[in-house]
Amino acid sequence: MSARTRYAARSDQFHKLDLADFPREWFQRHRTGIVSWSRGDHKTGSIGYRLSPDRMVLHYTVPKDGERQHIEESFVMSATEQPLGGRRWWIECKGCGRRCRVLYGAAYFRCRQCRRLTYEGQYERIYAPGVTRAMRIRRKMKGEIGLAFPFPDRPKGMHWKTYYRLREADWAAQMRIDALLMQDVQKLGRKRR
Repeated sequence: MSARTRYAARSDQFHKLDLADFPREWFQRHRTGIVSWSRGDHKTGSIGYRLSPDRMVLHYTVPKDGERQHIEESFVMSATEQPLGGRRWWIECKGCGRRCRVLYGAAYFRCRQCRRLTYEGQYERIYAPGVTRAMRIRRKMKGEIGLAFPFPDRPKGMHWKTYYRLREADWAAQMRIDALLMQDVQKLGRKRR
């Protein structure tokens, strides 16, 4: 791993605007609203948005030279047809022009490549991949965070197949951690001899 990658900013350190968080039907008609972010009980930011079938307009303020600067950014939106029906929506990044599903905010919202961000999982220890994903799954399902707690019940509206797939990923992460703990215990036992 290069020094540049090792010290790059991580995507979980930025406010994330993900089109997957918006109900699909909102893209077919004009819609306005607010997206807020928080860490624990502390609100860390919010933006207003206007959606239409071909455009998303974001309006928000950022601090600049001790004052608040109002920013309004307009993004071109497009959709691609999916093989099994439906559409997938994309935002065109204003920094590089590529289609993306997620934008990351600082003074302006841009894609992961423009921000040169790495994923949180890229910082995990090489021999325990998937733990971050398991924590994210539990957080998304509003369950207790931490592998010591039982896996949350299936939320209303979630398909059983999806629930079982997420539970399996969580179980696999637990097995990796258990194996690592056993290795560490065995190493300690050998050192004491």
